[in-house]
Amino acid sequence: MNVRSLIEKGFFHLLSVNFLNQFLGFGSILLVAKFLTPVELGEIKIVQSYAALFTVLAGFGLSTAVLKFCAENRTAEDRAGILRYALGRSALTTALTLLLLTVLVLTGVITPERRLALWLLVYALGVIPLAVLTDIYTVFLQALKKIKEMARAQALIKGETFLLIVISTWRWGFRGFIFSTIGAYGAGLLLLLWQVKVRLRAAAPASPPLYFSQIALFSVLANGLYMLGQYADIFILDHFLKDRAEIGYYSLATIFLLAATQVTATVQSITTPYFSERANDEHWFRRQLVKNQGRMAVLSIAVALAIYGMAWLLIPIVYGPAYQSSLLYLSILLLKYIIFSSYAVIGVALLGLGLVRYNFIVVSVATPVGIILSYVLLQRLGISGVAWAQVCAAVVSLLVALWLGARALHKTFAPAPENTAQPGAEKRSET
Repeated sequence: MNVRSLIEKGFFHLLSVNFLNQFLGFGSILLVAKFLTPVELGEIKIVQSYAALFTVLAGFGLSTAVLKFCAENRTAEDRAGILRYALGRSALTTALTLLLLTVLVLTGVITPERRLALWLLVYALGVIPLAVLTDIYTVFLQALKKIKEMARAQALIKGETFLLIVISTWRWGFRGFIFSTIGAYGAGLLLLLWQVKVRLRAAAPASPPLYFSQIALFSVLANGLYMLGQYADIFILDHFLKDRAEIGYYSLATIFLLAATQVTATVQSITTPYFSERANDEHWFRRQLVKNQGRMAVLSIAVALAIYGMAWLLIPIVYGPAYQSSLLYLSILLLKYIIFSSYAVIGVALLGLGLVRYNFIVVSVATPVGIILSYVLLQRLGISGVAWAQVCAAVVSLLVALWLGARALHKTFAPAPENTAQPGAEKRSET
């Protein structure tokens, strides 16, 4: 995929908006951290990590199923019906998730800090419903390949909401960040509603496509375990590290890391609908998978070097010597990022084939490794050991993903035993 092709497909449009979106989440802390203490910075990271995990549960894989089936060759009416069905299901799953989260917070299961637990509840009740709807509408536009239109319109409101977060945090500190982030999600959702312009009332409440529920189920299992693995370091630190300020230093490193992951996430967003659309073309599928995955791996090295260079310049000047340990944590976490980017395209290719359960297998193997090692290495190496545990889990994911990816391609594109078999029939019946 050359530069011209990336421009035509909206890569750079989407990449720029993803960075602006990052400001609404962890990336915004990069600039507002000066208005927060290290302890508050760590608390925001903890709150957002728990909220991200429960957002996946609330979404219940519906956005993945919408992306998979709406990216296929379907009529506008069929796509609108799928969207309507997903939105209806999301209302139920979100309500149940918020109920579960409330019970876990009030009973003290989540985070040992009582004050932080209450702020988590406030943040989650405001953000999770908006985030679930935003995710569904975003992937619907992505499935229609309206990348440039989506990026240009979102850029307008992202700049305004970013200013809202910075000003609110400067004026009211921790609580200003919480409430302004909720408002930013609401404003972004309003924009998406205007962009989609689908008359849901006119859409037929059709039954979901075959295997819609299976794909959604395996998606929520895979994404849930993936998010648990991604934030295992924060959860372990929250429960077993007494130095709350040190969590803030580690959190700053993760903010720079997330800036890097936006590049990989953008490539995944661009390529997913194309892999779904061309899932029956074995020659194209294999060629594009190898080419794009190889280039993504090389690109991740350049991105990691650039991010570390930026952090090396900014952290001592903007945040001071107290945050110097963030550079050590960042150097380890960027190694994890390079490893992750070396199998990231394989994951979306498997989604294009409808083989979501393969991604579930990857995270079900790697996540327990990451959690166990995070606890063990925290006791032996301190907080840097938690970062190294993330690298080890990424290596396990890479090895399992490469093995399963090769197996899936061989099984999916194997010659049919009978001439009447339809190409791709097996991949559409297996999740």
